[in-house]
Amino acid sequence: MSGVSRGTVVLGLLAVALSLATLVGLPAPLQAVAALAVLILLPGQALVRLMDVKDLALGALLVLALGLAVLTAVSTAMFYLALWSWQACVVTMGVITILACMARARQEAAA
Repeated sequence: MSGVSRGTVVLGLLAVALSLATLVGLPAPLQAVAALAVLILLPGQALVRLMDVKDLALGALLVLALGLAVLTAVSTAMFYLALWSWQACVVTMGVITILACMARARQEAAA
């Protein structure tokens, strides 16, 4: 893992852990927090890390905007394909987060 930042690895591992935790059934308040992280915050953060954003406020806004945009696109596609389920949505968003982390790791390794 030389050249790959700890933040990228942690973000990818969090996506896996929280996706699994959401699916196995936690108490409702914990499941809601884990789902919020997996469905919006983690994918948004992973995608923002692919950009060169220096402004903290803009970065925070982009995390929410990109997370919600991707979630909307994934949910809409699943709905129109008659494949929608909250479990499939959680898994898909977790996979998107992991793929974005892999792209970021490739950027970091090349730098």
